[in-house]
Amino acid sequence: MSGIDASASALPYDLWRGVDSAALERLLDATPLPSPSPTLTALIARALAADDGGEAYLALRAAALQRAGRVEETISLLGKSAGVDRPGLEARYAMALFAAGREGEACAVDLGARAGAEARLMSAYCSSAAAPLPRSSTRKPVFDVADYVSLKLDGPDGEAALKPDLAAKASPELLFRLARDEEAPPELRLAAAERAASLNVIAGEELARAYREAAAKLPEGAKSGPALRARLFASFETAPSANIRAESIGALLASARDQGIEVPVAQALAQAAAGLVDDPQADFFAETGIRIAALAGDEESAWAWIDTGGERMRSWQLLLAASDPQGPRAEAALAAGIDIALKGGLPPPLLHRLVTVLDALDYEVPIPLWHEASRTPQPDGGDLPPTGALTSLKQAADAGDVGRTVLLAATVLGPSGAKGAHLIALGDALRALKRVGLDAEARRLGFEALYAHWPTRGKA
Repeated sequence: MSGIDASASALPYDLWRGVDSAALERLLDATPLPSPSPTLTALIARALAADDGGEAYLALRAAALQRAGRVEETISLLGKSAGVDRPGLEARYAMALFAAGREGEACAVDLGARAGAEARLMSAYCSSAAAPLPRSSTRKPVFDVADYVSLKLDGPDGEAALKPDLAAKASPELLFRLARDEEAPPELRLAAAERAASLNVIAGEELARAYREAAAKLPEGAKSGPALRARLFASFETAPSANIRAESIGALLASARDQGIEVPVAQALAQAAAGLVDDPQADFFAETGIRIAALAGDEESAWAWIDTGGERMRSWQLLLAASDPQGPRAEAALAAGIDIALKGGLPPPLLHRLVTVLDALDYEVPIPLWHEASRTPQPDGGDLPPTGALTSLKQAADAGDVGRTVLLAATVLGPSGAKGAHLIALGDALRALKRVGLDAEARRLGFEALYAHWPTRGKA
């Protein structure tokens, strides 16, 4: 699961001040969950699980975390309030522990005297009831953790229903469980792990673990996309040469991009890719190396690959500089921005996006870049925010209401996140996050907004 990055901005103690239950419910209903953005995913989860000094709106916050598949944060939030007399929270806490694979702890939760369906299921599971409870049909649009507990109660008949196609309708919370479950059928585990990664439910480390552990258990005839990627991942580390290893990594990243899991796969590949930077056999790998390092947040390795790649990799300097204008090499790259942009063939819509990000991050945009971008009309595409959302976002940021600002920024950026947002929404969201002290997240969202449109030369 995506952990808290060392560079993540600190959250204030009272980030939910001024937000009542009804307002929080409206904000959460409008927030895309799971978020399409790895950055927003981690930020929203931290905000919802934060210790704000009380037990306000636990059920709302826990339900939102559950909807996003953020199992560890759900446990953290509800674990602080264990024993709180709130209907349904005990069962929700037990289900989250079960989803995390902590079944002993789940069975130790006092579910009270309530007769809710989830409480009855957990009681039956934990007592190994001889008579299984009736379970919901696997034809439900969404298959959740409670349904999975029911299958476990069904014994062999339930186990037989654990097919790879179950991952397509599994809830984010259940995907978290299946992606980490060493006892799950390997093809189901891989399908679940990749879908969980595409929804930002798990990050690169856990996807890599699923690939390694499940690849060894796959039947010989398994030829699904997840199975092939798992075998490729498990085998590249033992490749006989740096050249073959680099080709395998490049092929895996290309396949991952097609499946919408490029970021977690890059995180999983980052260490291996960084080890190739000084190998002369892998000089053709420079662009893939830059992309992997940048996606994984390893700027040092990304700049090292730019140096290795020379002039043909020059355009990537501008992307790295734009996503962290205060970085040690950013000033020189941005000063040469117009030359880099023109030689790199950056299209006009991308120049507008670049200028929008730089301006929103409070960087003094080089005049030649302004002029070049202004030669063409500003693009009008992208996801437009709901009516009134931009005004609400500015008001929340001006008031210093961090929790509201985080959720409104996610709403403003829309269903595709920073990469698909209208430029006005993108700029306003980055400014609002910076205004409330979330500089690191604003910069990373700027990177997401640019990277998705950056021209590449290779097949990946």
